Amino acid sequence: MNDSISAGLRPFPIGLWVPPPAHEVSVESYKDIRDAGFTFVIGFREIEHGEEAVIHALDCSLANGLKYIVSDPLVKNLDVTELSVLEPLVSPFSSHPAYMGHLFYDEPGTDQFDRLAALARTYESHVPGGLAYVNLLPDYASAQQLGTDAYADHVEMFLRTFKPKVLSYDYYPLRMDGSVKATYYANLWTIREACRLHQVPFWLFIQAIGFNGTYREPNEAEIRWQVNVSLAFGAKGIQYFTYWTPEPANGETYGEALIRMDGSKTSTYRNVQIVNREVASVGPMLQSLQSVGLLVSGDALPGVEHAGRSFGPVTDLEGDPVIAGCFASGNRPHSLFVVNRDYARPAESVVVFEDNRRLTIRLDPGEGKLIPLTP
Repeated sequence: MNDSISAGLRPFPIGLWVPPPAHEVSVESYKDIRDAGFTFVIGFREIEHGEEAVIHALDCSLANGLKYIVSDPLVKNLDVTELSVLEPLVSPFSSHPAYMGHLFYDEPGTDQFDRLAALARTYESHVPGGLAYVNLLPDYASAQQLGTDAYADHVEMFLRTFKPKVLSYDYYPLRMDGSVKATYYANLWTIREACRLHQVPFWLFIQAIGFNGTYREPNEAEIRWQVNVSLAFGAKGIQYFTYWTPEPANGETYGEALIRMDGSKTSTYRNVQIVNREVASVGPMLQSLQSVGLLVSGDALPGVEHAGRSFGPVTDLEGDPVIAGCFASGNRPHSLFVVNRDYARPAESVVVFEDNRRLTIRLDPGEGKLIPLTP
């Protein structure tokens, strides 16, 4: 590993949606979050129990080396005529050492972008190091939800208007009938390309629960596949939907997440813990590099443009279908992150080099391996 790169590596961001409910928040319950490999928590409804409940969650985060994003409906719903109210809403929390930022909106339409941008600029003037966190819709949202007919336009408008420090979005690909949603790769490509042009890192959500009788509970290999495909496309952070099993609400029904409603762990907790350990070993390196392209073997990925078969000293990929993320350092080829496109069967891929060397890689279902291209 290049010493100049490895010296500056940071922990890879791994977050969660739906933390323990306020009455379950403790140093011990947040230790379970840390032990599963998470680095930050997105608050949910703690504020309903008062500022003290949020401070308690921040304290429990700090005790476990976690960061915490505050969720407050009063902030989310502020009008542009109420910008002066923002500072007293965030100041009780923003100086806490575990504070990471505030949740400004989950899945806004384009009609919200100008208002949210005005709030974010005001927020950043008071909390320069804070994260004004917004999570975008997937491309299978309706035109009415998006506020535009074209998903790429929705993403571009958000980047130009809101100017985020990081773009987050959700997409839940694993359907109950055993299939994967048809636009999964296309949505990743749209986000990747837009963020590349705007030089903004992107995070996305990993499906970790079955819900609404439509989306299935993923097994370990399916979790690994979602994570590693995301890394190959250049994601700089991942988040899980969900950590704690939510109560049914607004017509939504849920299976069991990492933690049941009674606080006990499911097998998904262990599966995520295993995958997050793998991410912790490879993610910091990928985070430090520039994602500069994709190599694809097998059938073309629907909706993905400009995927190739060569990068730097690599002239071809042979064997079973894989996705290889291309990563550079200082505009020089550095690594390939090769991922098995299949989450049900192992794969064997051959990386062919320009000097006729051939490297055979064996991958478990959904597995990814980092292949250095420099000495």
